[in-house]
Amino acid sequence: MTRFTPGFFDSIYRDTPPWDIGAAQPAIDALLDEYPPTGPVLDLGCGSGDHAVALARRGLQVLGIDVVEAAIAQARAKADALPPQVARLLEFEVADALRPTLLGRRFGAVVDSGFYHLFEQDQRDALAAELAGTLRPGGRLYLLEFVTEFDMPNTPRKVSEDELRARFTETNGWRILAVRPAQFESRIAPVPAVAACIERLEADDA
Repeated sequence: MTRFTPGFFDSIYRDTPPWDIGAAQPAIDALLDEYPPTGPVLDLGCGSGDHAVALARRGLQVLGIDVVEAAIAQARAKADALPPQVARLLEFEVADALRPTLLGRRFGAVVDSGFYHLFEQDQRDALAAELAGTLRPGGRLYLLEFVTEFDMPNTPRKVSEDELRARFTETNGWRILAVRPAQFESRIAPVPAVAACIERLEADDA
């Protein structure tokens, strides 16, 4: 289970969450530049949609999903304010980001900025399996997660480079293209993080 109290995200989206910086995280942008994605892209736990918008500006079709209705409403409002040629590439849905296979769609890329780090190890195992069934062969997963853990409720769990390397192995059908120290920017202060780009192997490579 997560350490987050029921209703935490519903309540925090009544205002601007500290992680909502009005743009994509620079560490995610850097990975996308270095390891270009193919569409369509799934923005996992999309919040108010800044990463989805940034991906659409790159010319990619994007679906953003989040369980928080207020976040999706904010994301749709952002999309409505964009030029039509960008807005038409965006779709937002209220959906369980822990179960992306329920969407019944396959994606060329998945972006996860601060979602994976919300969960315990067994849930991370399950999410990795879900992502394996969500990405097309050769598709790429982009991650940015905290490497620091705070001893208080409603804060993420630590994610280490070693953990990512142990979970996303070639035996399990993954190839790590990059994993490195990064910063997770916020409106309060930056937090030490790990950034990674991980590729789903073709069947012949697994």
